[in-house]
Amino acid sequence: MNAKGSVYKRCGCRTSAGEQLGRRCSMLRRRGHGSWYYALDIPAGLSTGRRRIRRGGFPTRAAATQALQQLTTPGSGDPRGRLLTTGQWLHMWLTSRISLRPSTLRGYASHVNDYLHPHLGIIPLQDLDIRDLQHMFTVILRGSSASGRPVTAATLKRIHATLRTALNAAIRERLITDNPARYVELPPAHSGQPVCSRGAVICRMAAIHERSPCARGAPCQHL
Repeated sequence: MNAKGSVYKRCGCRTSAGEQLGRRCSMLRRRGHGSWYYALDIPAGLSTGRRRIRRGGFPTRAAATQALQQLTTPGSGDPRGRLLTTGQWLHMWLTSRISLRPSTLRGYASHVNDYLHPHLGIIPLQDLDIRDLQHMFTVILRGSSASGRPVTAATLKRIHATLRTALNAAIRERLITDNPARYVELPPAHSGQPVCSRGAVICRMAAIHERSPCARGAPCQHL
C-alpha cells in the first residue's frame, strides 16, 4: 500500500472546561498513562478520495508500529490480527479457492485483478462500506474494460457476484460482520438481443435461418 503512517500517544484526559487534551496531556510522559495509536493517510484510488485511518488502544509504541506495518507492507496482513486491506484479503481468498473449475477461477482472478483490486485494494477491509462499492461500480460502468470495450450491466453483475462471494468468506473468517455488497444497486441487465451496429434492418439471414433472432424482428448483426 502506497500510504504514509505515523504512531503517537494520547489519552482521554480533559480540561476543567471539558475539552479533551488528547496528545497535549502533560502526563503522557508517564509510563502507563494513555495508549498508543497509529494514523494512516491513504492516497486517492481509482474510486476513492484521500482518507485517514486511525486505530488506537495499543499498550506500547512497538505494538502500534507493528499494526501499522501490517497494513502498509504488501502481503503481510494477518487474518487473526484482523489488519488487512481489501486487496490483501481478495488475493488471500483467491489463492485459497482449490475446488473451482479452471474457468471459474480465471473469471474470479480477472474480476479481482482488473477491477476490484485497482479500485478497492488500498481500503482496509474493516472500513469498506457501501459508498466505496457504489462509487466503484459507477466508475466501472462509465469506463471501459481491459479490452477497451464498454462494461455491460451483465459483466457488472458478475463482478459484483465475485466481490459478494469474497466478502461472505471474510464474514465466515470473522474479519468483518456484514457484507456491504448486499446493498449495492446495479443497473438491470439487458435481454441480450443482438443489436446491429448499422441500425435495425431486415436481415437477409432471416430468410435462411428460421430460428435467427432477426426472423423474430430483432435488430441484426449479420450485415
